[in-house]
Amino acid sequence: MKTTRVRILEYINKKGLSSTIELSRALKTSPANMRHHLSILVEEGAVEIVAQRPATGRGRPAHLYSLTSQSQSHNLDRLASVLLDELAAEEHLPSINAARLEKIALRLAGRLPAGERSLTQRLYLAVQRLNQLQYQARWEARSEAPRIIFNHCPYAAILSEHPELCGLDAVLMTKLLSTPVHQTHRLAFDSSGARHCIFALRLP
Repeated sequence: MKTTRVRILEYINKKGLSSTIELSRALKTSPANMRHHLSILVEEGAVEIVAQRPATGRGRPAHLYSLTSQSQSHNLDRLASVLLDELAAEEHLPSINAARLEKIALRLAGRLPAGERSLTQRLYLAVQRLNQLQYQARWEARSEAPRIIFNHCPYAAILSEHPELCGLDAVLMTKLLSTPVHQTHRLAFDSSGARHCIFALRLP
């Protein structure tokens, strides 16, 4: 089953410039829901606002969206979604299970550093690896426990169809930090209006 964002990309690719209203009518969803998906696609660099259509009456001008050159160069979001569906189908499950997530997380983590390291050192190394994986991550010290903030979700385009990927992120960080984590914010808006995810460490 195609995700809403994949359908948006396919529609824009077929029709060229498209407005929020045109897309919401074509995909049979509300304009508010369409604006939500378009804002994420803009953040991801998949679409861009290239022009404005003059308003009729007192309304605001309508943004016109087009595919970016980046989005036209690959089909990785669709491929990833299909592969995850196939993995789940092999086990007759609605989504990939915890054991499979752990295996995927270990592969993403890469070679874990050997030897004893302080929590601060592990946090720096974890953020370094996460940024190699395009998370735009940073960590913050907090009175209760440190937390890691993602300013970019590499899976945002397929997250609505595969919410288990948030679990994958938690397992990945648990492996990198040798400390359990839990998600406290998922694609929440910060003070500047940008989306972010936050994971807090569970300290003994």
